[in-house]
Amino acid sequence: MKKTLVIFFVSFLVYFFTWFGLYKTEINSLPLQSEDIVPSIFTGISIVKENTIYLNNYYEMMTSKYPQPDNPSNTPFYLKKVGDNYLSAFPILSSIVALPVFYIYLQFTGIVTWEDVYNLSHLSGAFVMSLATVLLYYFLENVLKISRKNSILLTLVFSLATINLPLISQGLWQHGVVQVFSILGLIFFYKRNYFLMSLFLGFGILARPTAVIVLIILGIFMIIKKELSLKSFLYSLLGVIIPASFFVIYNQVYYQDISNQGYAGQLLNSWIGNFPESFFGIWLSPSKGILVYSPVLIFSLIAIYKGYKKEEYLKISFWVILIHTLVLSKWKHWYGGFGYGYRMISDIIPFLVLPLAYLLQNYYEKVKKWFFITLVISLIIQAAGLIFFDSIWHNAYDTGFKNTSWLWSLENSEAAFNLRRVLVKGGFLERACEKCEPGF
Repeated sequence: MKKTLVIFFVSFLVYFFTWFGLYKTEINSLPLQSEDIVPSIFTGISIVKENTIYLNNYYEMMTSKYPQPDNPSNTPFYLKKVGDNYLSAFPILSSIVALPVFYIYLQFTGIVTWEDVYNLSHLSGAFVMSLATVLLYYFLENVLKISRKNSILLTLVFSLATINLPLISQGLWQHGVVQVFSILGLIFFYKRNYFLMSLFLGFGILARPTAVIVLIILGIFMIIKKELSLKSFLYSLLGVIIPASFFVIYNQVYYQDISNQGYAGQLLNSWIGNFPESFFGIWLSPSKGILVYSPVLIFSLIAIYKGYKKEEYLKISFWVILIHTLVLSKWKHWYGGFGYGYRMISDIIPFLVLPLAYLLQNYYEKVKKWFFITLVISLIIQAAGLIFFDSIWHNAYDTGFKNTSWLWSLENSEAAFNLRRVLVKGGFLERACEKCEPGF
């Protein structure tokens, strides 16, 4: 318990104060990285302050800073109007998971200000990702029986060498909550408690529907292991029924119809990713690729190749990674929209990190030099995300999903752009891009 609390609080402090320090010193003055996380914050506030998920009392506040981009008089894309009420257009699970943060913080505030919103966004994001960090460490050391040294090292990779640091922990994203529920699902899969496995993965699906991939794959492995008896099937079914029932109830009470759920309108018309370019882009794009932004994960692919036939967790990781990246490569915003790095793939970061356990346990001496080199590079890249990401690069070069050539440019890649910004600050360049103001 003591070790768990230490990991949680150290993670929390790192996640929150890396932003807080940069924000207060104005090194990076961007308080929220995306409008997508605005409704999750206000939903948490509304639950505590108003005892409802309706956002009516905060509509004017939200739209004053984050109106609909193409027409400020319209309801913003991140909200849904049902009758006379406004609701989040995205799943509400992230707000519910982070309620302890909202409840404690709001005991010390009166009227909610934007500074409160900014603080709550980062505090709740740090809280969720600290939970994920602790759970991953527990799974590695206590379930997979990985050595303490390697468990600590892999937890470091997970928390600081992936976009969990510069993006997912810096706001109340759905992705962090999915990671929490996915790791819980894995823990109880290995403990053969299929009720809790299905329960937590069911809530993960409510957070982001693509989490169903993990549930399906673990279900298939249950069949392969011949553990899907009538009893385990009924327990698994019961586990899924509980989150499904919760969804039906709050959907009926507040959203009134499934079509009012935010993803409902996108379900049939957004699978237009330019496959296979998008699939390779997810992995290798100079401005979004997994292996570009977290090169240490190259060793995950090597580990899967080396040990696929020997370890079940490698097989599970392989299929989750493959199917998830294939499915998301068909999504029109496969690159993650306005966000740092491979946001759309961040749901499965635990599965990208897990294979490293096999490599470190069996080939440490052979790979340690290049492993630590890529780890240091990955850490630097995540630090760069904290320092530089403020949407200026996106505003300068992002042309959307119809023409994705901007995602393959080396000259105008995010890294090259950030380097030019350093040169601007040093007085060696006038501006970092043609659209940029002098000095930026």
